[in-house]
Amino acid sequence: MSHILIGTSGYDYPEWKGVFYPPELKRADFLAWYATQFDAVELNSTFYNMPTADRLLSFYDRSQGKLHFSIKANRLLTHEIAPNWQTAASDFKLALNPLQEKSTLSAVLFQFPQSFHYTKENRLYLASLIAAFEGFPVVIEFRHKEWIRETVFAGLIQRKASIAFCDMPLLKALPNADFQTSLYSQFIGPNAYIRLHGRNAAAWYASSPSPAQPAPNPSARYEYDYSPAELQNFVPVIRAALSEGRKVQVYFNNHPKGHGAKNAQELKELLNI
Repeated sequence: MSHILIGTSGYDYPEWKGVFYPPELKRADFLAWYATQFDAVELNSTFYNMPTADRLLSFYDRSQGKLHFSIKANRLLTHEIAPNWQTAASDFKLALNPLQEKSTLSAVLFQFPQSFHYTKENRLYLASLIAAFEGFPVVIEFRHKEWIRETVFAGLIQRKASIAFCDMPLLKALPNADFQTSLYSQFIGPNAYIRLHGRNAAAWYASSPSPAQPAPNPSARYEYDYSPAELQNFVPVIRAALSEGRKVQVYFNNHPKGHGAKNAQELKELLNI
């Protein structure tokens, strides 16, 4: 299975010491040790802060060239879109170039919020955005079920972009994450991209109950430990995508308490890799 990449969404979690990382391991050495366990990582810090070429190249160097990188697009391109978004796109592409040149850039993930609705304005923006990143391995993640339709899929295929399948609770406006019944489970483009957010429905829309009480930890929605049976359900899906000639990428975002790292290792064992 040479075309499958498995890893976690992020790696720099001090709480993983003693759970995934050796207790005595220095934080500066997390990535190098991570690269001994997995062959890919999804970097999320790039969403919050615009990366530079030197910064992304440092991840390559610290992992000794062993990792493939999926880079999450900066929020200025997905959540805080400004009229001059093209400037942010140019800056982001410049930062990506070193990984692209070293053939270790496995995906550029554009994760749109649930508030990004299926409107004419947003459809035109999405088409322009994908065009701006022509030549890059573009993956689109939708958080609203309005986008899960054949016409959108056809447009992504035409533009050689892939869609991210996200395993998450079956709630409200979220895409239906059911491989058995959902159109959403149809992989398109060169990548079969799977993100596992967990199924913690109770915490997904959690908010502060009153002004006097602090808001809950935003990571709480991702606190979930997949059972062996739940992970086993992904095995035939992954094998089918591989048989179609797609590159499979699987990233666990259920990072609280180290569940993501544990589940990623368990999936590797189920796939015998």
